[in-house]
This record gives sequence, C-alpha cells and structure tokens, in this order.
Amino acid sequence: MNPYLKQVDPNNEDPFVAIGKYRTSRQAHEAGLAVLAAGRPYWIHQDEDYFVLVVDRRHADVLRQEVRIADIKNRYWPPPSVDLPTKTTSKLPTVLFGLILVVVFNAQGRYPSLTEIGMNSSEGINQSGEFWRIITAITLHGDLGHLAGNLLGIGLFTYLSARYLGIGFAWALIIAVSAASNLTNAVVQAGDPYISLGASTAVFAALGLLTGFPVGMYLRSKEPLQTRDWLVPLSGGCLLFAWMGGGEFPTDVAAHFWSFVYGSLASAMVATLSLHAKISPTGQKGMLLAAWGAILGSWIVALLA
Repeated sequence: MNPYLKQVDPNNEDPFVAIGKYRTSRQAHEAGLAVLAAGRPYWIHQDEDYFVLVVDRRHADVLRQEVRIADIKNRYWPPPSVDLPTKTTSKLPTVLFGLILVVVFNAQGRYPSLTEIGMNSSEGINQSGEFWRIITAITLHGDLGHLAGNLLGIGLFTYLSARYLGIGFAWALIIAVSAASNLTNAVVQAGDPYISLGASTAVFAALGLLTGFPVGMYLRSKEPLQTRDWLVPLSGGCLLFAWMGGGEFPTDVAAHFWSFVYGSLASAMVATLSLHAKISPTGQKGMLLAAWGAILGSWIVALLA
C-alpha cells in the first residue's frame, strides 16, 4: 500500500498526516485547493522526487475524500482545444482567389453574357447537361454589395479552415462542397426556373469546415469540446445566414444551407479519420492546383460550349 494514502491511525500522536503525493509542486498545490475549499489548511512537504500533501490528521479522511472528488471532477478540465496542423498558413491563395473574384466581376460588367453562361441553372443542368455551372457560378456575383460580403467571408473563413486542414485540402473541399451544394439545389428545384450565383456557397462551405472539424476531433478522441470551438463558428454561420439571406439579386439561401451542412459533415469525417494529418506538403500543393484547375477548366468548357 502507498504509505501516503493509508488511513489515519487513531493511536498515532503525530498531528499531521500525508493524504497524497505528486510529481510536481503545482499538482500538489492544485490538490490542496480542495482542502482549502473544505475550510482546512494544508502543507506541502518534499520527499525525494515527490511533493507530499500534508493536513491535520483529525480531518485527514474527510479531506482525502474531498481531494479525490475534486480530482474526478477536474480530470478533463480544461478540455483540450483543437490542434492546428500548422501555426500559420499562407495567405496568398486566399488573396489571389479574392482578386480573381474582383476580376471576374469586372468582366461581368464588360461582358454580360458571362453571367448567363456561368450562373447555376436548374434548366441548364437538368435539361442541357451544363454541369460546369455548379463551379463557374462560384466566381460570379450579382452586385457590388454581394461581392464585398463574399470577399469578407472568403478572407476570414477560408483562411481559418486552411489552418485546420492545410491550404490545399481546405480549398479542394471548399470547391467540392460548393459544387455539391449547387448541384443539389439545381436537382431539387428541377421543375422550377431556378438560377443562382455567388461565392457565398464557398463562404458557407468554409464555415461548415470550421464547425465540423472540432466535432470530428471529439468523435476521435472522446474528450470534451471547448465551447469556443463549436459555438463561435456556429454563431457565425447563423449570423451570416441571416445577413446574406437577402439582396437585390435572387440569393440562393438553400445553397447556403447545403454548403454549411455538407462542409460540416465533410470536415467532421476528415477530423475523425485524421485525414488532414496524412497529406504531405507536396500533396497540399497538388490539391490546391487541382481545386483551382477545376475552376479554370469549368470556365474553359463554358466558353467553348
């Protein structure tokens, strides 16, 4: 039996007794907080490589139980935060994508036919097989306010999701999720004259990635989540959904919803399986090029069709 954890001997005249030993002084003092909370003093005595928690022997059994209860309650506190694969990530891809959106918006003003060719359309997809629209629509905008709001969201949420997943993997998922949400909406509304455009699907896809990642980390580790890891992106999603739910051009609210849901599910699965940790820097670069290549390729097909 551990000599520091034995029950108090009523025949022992020593006024003090040890109720626990710890590897560090900090651990011993943290345990001592439970003693103070019970209204009793404690002392720390160093014995070789350990720090011993000492209390008045008259209250030792009660205080030992208080320390044990406190240890159980605080075993998983503070809950771990989500680990980022890298402390920083390149901002250049996000900046370049923002510049691309500005260039395309300017081109829309000069060549209005670009909007007709590239916007998401239930008729174009379901009747004519123009599947490039689910990607080209991401780069188009209805007005300057629409563009400005999406630039803000892109600048913030895609960068943060890249810190979780890596720059290439994040962008690949954002484009894939955005395309999937556009396709879902076009198919669901096949019988209606449905059209939409905008990078807001990419914004909500990135926001979904941020929301789902800590959930996946929890499913993998079974450790409690910090509130900030899920509440902040979820609250941001609700606020953005309300803010971006209107505008002069018909806004694809349903696609926002699908992007957020698909992004959350995809990110949760990635974190659960720890897929992001298995991608090399070269693989990240390749996925980034593939994501942007999909956008370029879709526009080439659209212009040649």
